[in-house]
Amino acid sequence: MIKAEDLRIGDLVIVNENCSLEQGTIGKVSEVRSTPLYKENEGSIGLKPISNDRWPYGVLCRNIDPIPLTPEILKKNGWRKRTEGWYFMMISKYMYLSVEFGYDNGIRVFLKRTTDGLYAKLNVANNVHELQHILWALGLDAELKV
Repeated sequence: MIKAEDLRIGDLVIVNENCSLEQGTIGKVSEVRSTPLYKENEGSIGLKPISNDRWPYGVLCRNIDPIPLTPEILKKNGWRKRTEGWYFMMISKYMYLSVEFGYDNGIRVFLKRTTDGLYAKLNVANNVHELQHILWALGLDAELKV
């Protein structure tokens, strides 16, 4: 389950049990509702399945889960493998984003400069929607394929 306040429009999530959508459906958040009416369910969202052009469905947040970030998802989105567990994507001539797997507290995301190796740890992103938030914050395309 993901709380409504942890989601943004455009986030990718997966349905964890049959509801207005079938379990296993991957969708893009189209609306976030965090009203007292939905409090016991941690909010609700509008979710548009990525597999078709249907309209969004109302889904309770208790019925969705995050999509784990994997090397396969990174590769599908143009990230390149540098070494085992380390993937990167150039964002300019002198800067790249780095995702490093294998840490106790999760998958670390760094912004690195190619000229001198200077870097900044941006956040931990264990799930696709968390990486999307980092990409949006940097003004980059956050439309990921899963």
